[in-house]
Amino acid sequence: MVVATQRRLRDELNIETSLEFVYKFSYQAEFGELGSENELCHVYFGKVGDPVIPNDHEIDGVRFVRPHDLAAEFVAAPAIFTPWLKMEWQTLLDEHRDKLAAYCSI
Repeated sequence: MVVATQRRLRDELNIETSLEFVYKFSYQAEFGELGSENELCHVYFGKVGDPVIPNDHEIDGVRFVRPHDLAAEFVAAPAIFTPWLKMEWQTLLDEHRDKLAAYCSI
């Protein structure tokens, strides 16, 4: 899985980095008339030193957000975030805080 993830990082963000597997989870979410998702997701940590240049055929935009700013955005505008991101972020804080702290200031 790590090889496929690194390939997608190259294809979608034009970056290369080593990755640390954290955990995997599954989720299901409905999006009204747009449909639904039922997925198994693998979560990895990595550090980026080079500029991130998103492939505009894959990604609309990229931004870096500090953890406390992300938490504030969840409260201020929860509808702009996917259900899985909110679930994943809480799990990272609750169950993987030490690993997360090695990558960012939380």
